Amino acid sequence: MTVSTAQRPAPRSLRRRTLSRARAGGLPYLLVLPVVLVLLTVAGWPLLKIVLLSLQRQDSGKYALFHGGSSSFTGLSNYVDTLTDATFWTVALRTVVFTAVNVALSLVIGMAIAHLLNRVSPWARILLTATLLFAWAVPSTVSTQIYYWLFANQYGVVNYLLDKLPGVHMHGHDWFADPHQGLAVVTLVVVWGAVPLLAISLHAGLTQIPREVIEAARVDGASAWQVFRNVTMPYLRPLVAILATLSIIWDFGVFNQIWFMRNGHPEPGYQTLGIYMYSNGIGSSHYNVGATIGVLMMLGLLAVIVVYIRQLLAIGDAE
Repeated sequence: MTVSTAQRPAPRSLRRRTLSRARAGGLPYLLVLPVVLVLLTVAGWPLLKIVLLSLQRQDSGKYALFHGGSSSFTGLSNYVDTLTDATFWTVALRTVVFTAVNVALSLVIGMAIAHLLNRVSPWARILLTATLLFAWAVPSTVSTQIYYWLFANQYGVVNYLLDKLPGVHMHGHDWFADPHQGLAVVTLVVVWGAVPLLAISLHAGLTQIPREVIEAARVDGASAWQVFRNVTMPYLRPLVAILATLSIIWDFGVFNQIWFMRNGHPEPGYQTLGIYMYSNGIGSSHYNVGATIGVLMMLGLLAVIVVYIRQLLAIGDAE
């Protein structure tokens, strides 16, 4: 009796492969499940509590927050109060300008150092890279204190050196009396801490540009600026977009540099959204207000995060 091909049982090896594929279909999800649970516990639950807190009005301050005191849901009243506060918009505008200046300076200086690393000899490149890594490893609190000493009005090195210039009188000059000058000093600290990572990342991107493309542009008579604009930047644009997005996220929430530069008491002219949130939330025990400002900050950064994810997906598709 002849058994048709359709009725023949599948070979044992084929059945095993089919069963293995079926099991493997759910295996990746099973392996990812612990990470998802950890993220939901560590990030998702606190985020949910912050959103709920922003919709409530605590009646007993800190005791109510940590010991389950009385609270009442007030809907979006906290958001209405915050968004109709002129001080909030002043601080928000200052934060946007502060972030834009920091990101622009960090990227420009980082790009310049990256090109320098690409042109120097190997031993000089190793020395510069090690120096950048050491600078990047310094905690922000330490670098802030160092810059505070450098710009001190009585014994600061900056005032001493500037006072030696002809026609310049900087003895006893207080850089922090004017918030614009004080935030300029803070910008130096932020940029100083951000440049190492940007420079090393951009240098890694420069090494991936084919040398023959650059040489062909130079042979055709392109200037250094034309080579940078028409050859280098098209190759580096995805990387620059990602670094710019990350820099915006980091600099938008700058806290330590301003807080320690002003000895824990930032004046109104020094307040960015991070400082404003802490001062109006934890600092004054108005946790609902702090939670509301925090949620608004997250919503403001959501668009930046979306751009960052899109750049990652675009790079993945290109590869």
